[in-house]
Amino acid sequence: MRNKYLFLFVILILNLIHARGQSSDELFVSAFTKYQNKDFAGAIDDYTKVIQQKPDYADAYFNRAIAYEKSGNNENALSDYSMVLYLNPKDANAFLNRGILYTEMGKDKNALMDFNNALVNNPALSSTYYQRGMLYQKAGLDSLALKDFNNFLKFYPQSINGNYALANLYDDMEEYDAAIKIYTVLISADSSYAKAYYNRAYDYDQVSKTEAALADYGKAIRFDARYADAYFNRAYIYNDMNEFEKAIADYSKVIELEPQGTDAFFNRGIAKMNIGRKSAGCTDIGKAAQLGDAVARKYYKVNCK
Repeated sequence: MRNKYLFLFVILILNLIHARGQSSDELFVSAFTKYQNKDFAGAIDDYTKVIQQKPDYADAYFNRAIAYEKSGNNENALSDYSMVLYLNPKDANAFLNRGILYTEMGKDKNALMDFNNALVNNPALSSTYYQRGMLYQKAGLDSLALKDFNNFLKFYPQSINGNYALANLYDDMEEYDAAIKIYTVLISADSSYAKAYYNRAYDYDQVSKTEAALADYGKAIRFDARYADAYFNRAYIYNDMNEFEKAIADYSKVIELEPQGTDAFFNRGIAKMNIGRKSAGCTDIGKAAQLGDAVARKYYKVNCK
């Protein structure tokens, strides 16, 4: 019996020695491995042990912040990024990551301050221009957004996200020809890019190139058969062309994909009434009214009673 207890005691001592013997470097590697394996809780635990041994280890705080983000713990992530900046006030990557996190949390003013600081400390931190450009665009500061997107594209001229953001900004600025050129480049790089076809179709429609718009909406649908907005916009064009049967078919597809969408019911109802199918049209308009469309409700009272 004594030997048994002695054996257990030795095991306990060896385990304690092993635990105490893990260096901060070993724990750091272990944490990184766990992160790579998506064991974020385990990574956080190991980075915490590293920090306990080395309270001024900025890289451990930085990596733990990322692990906290992956775990959905944004507040702890913010705290760790702030600690990195306390230890290294010029860490541009910490400013960038904290800024992105602030953006995701809807704290745009904080994010903008961090992006500005990131670029002050590292003007070559390219992705910061993209992130700040998105913020400027959201705030309606188009000229600043344009400058930032162009700066980002100087680093990565072929960037899909960067070019798409620039084209989207041109859409906001109603510079449709400029947007069309960029969407065309994107489509040349990826002939199955449904969103680029969709946006170019919208722009073609804005500059009265109706057939080109219809062709692009068709391609958007070909590469994304569930693209409800593409069906809706194409239906709208068909309606304006008095091709009501085609419009009805597209509105029906929208309703199949989005059964609670009032606009498709209302527009399909109008299209049906335009070809003499008043009863069926009123049924659709009545459905739109039931779903809460005030315009449909008023129209139904006047035209369907």
